[in-house]
Amino acid sequence: MAQAKSQNLASEPAARAARSRFRGKLLTVVGLVIALAAVAAYFLFFLKPPQPKGAAAVARLMTIEGNVRVKPVGRPDWAKGQPTQALRTGDVVQTDPRSGAEIAFFTGNVVRVRPDSVVLISEGEAAVAEEATAWHVESGQVNFELKKDTDIVTSSARTRASANSTGNINVTEEGGTGVKIFRGSAQVLTKQGETVNLGDNQAVLVDPRGKAGARMELPPAPTLVAPRARAELAYVPPPQATAKLQWEEVHSADTYRVAMDYNVRQADLLLSAALDQPGVAATTHDLQGLDPGEYFWRVAGVSKEGLEGDFSKVSLFSVLRPPQPKPSPAGAPSLTVDAAAVLEGIVQVKGRTDPGVSVTVDGHEVKVLPDGSFSEFVKRNQKESVVVRATSAGGRSTEQKRTVSAN
Repeated sequence: MAQAKSQNLASEPAARAARSRFRGKLLTVVGLVIALAAVAAYFLFFLKPPQPKGAAAVARLMTIEGNVRVKPVGRPDWAKGQPTQALRTGDVVQTDPRSGAEIAFFTGNVVRVRPDSVVLISEGEAAVAEEATAWHVESGQVNFELKKDTDIVTSSARTRASANSTGNINVTEEGGTGVKIFRGSAQVLTKQGETVNLGDNQAVLVDPRGKAGARMELPPAPTLVAPRARAELAYVPPPQATAKLQWEEVHSADTYRVAMDYNVRQADLLLSAALDQPGVAATTHDLQGLDPGEYFWRVAGVSKEGLEGDFSKVSLFSVLRPPQPKPSPAGAPSLTVDAAAVLEGIVQVKGRTDPGVSVTVDGHEVKVLPDGSFSEFVKRNQKESVVVRATSAGGRSTEQKRTVSAN
């Protein structure tokens, strides 16, 4: 027993040493874990780059006419554009021929993408600040109306357009860039380092290599005269003219381009769906065979160098369906009427009734020939229609109301 006790006493220091070594190793492991956790935390919170967030919306796709597609940023496939669809930096908008789209930026800037065009909302530029937006015209052309400064990028130039400016950017098939400023100002920076400053009704063409041409003057927008806004014209079968379009002369214009659309969306996007007539030398243009309906029209002047200026404000007129003849009451005289404006304030009223019948136009008696025909010039008094009444000797009458058409 004494020997066993002696052995136990001898082993205690060894056991204590072993326990001490274990605790030391444990503390070392714990320390390493804590150190690694600290390093991981430091990397996580201070060194690790933040995870990229989704691109912020900077605009909406508003008006759409025809086939318009959108390729969202980071996605390989195109999708059909939808009205009010949000657009983000890096998104691409494409229009088919005879199609168009309006992009409304949150800054108040409006971009109208013309047919057969591609526009990229420039990655990392459109959302730099609320004071500016940027976009890239890859092909085709756009018209713009700006509330804030913006950069418009093409393959051969960068246009810095100022707030409250309107204009047009056209990427030619060869890769050149045409820049037009209708109102306001812009600075065009070319790929070769040239700078061209543009003001009201000025333009420049930059070739595909980035070489700028001379600054050129554009004809100002014409003022439309007739038909007056919201006029209602009577249907006239061809070959007679249903409407005579008229506008004021622009002295710097060599010819004019007349365009027309069937609805206000087409007109806003300058699609020219109903009529696109370039090379008109006069300040009038006759339209034949117009079906009943509404028509939105505008005119642009073209310089002798072939430069097209800004379009006029859009005006609307309507062509009314031909009135169906109403059977006259028993014993009442027959009556056919046509009324057309010939001069400002003067209307020619003509027609036919039965022989021996008296006729009045807006209460004023007109001369009736023995065969029952009549043709009279009367004052218009700013009215859009006239009332014609035929009265027989027995007191029976037939009355018709006719809208005054453009002659």
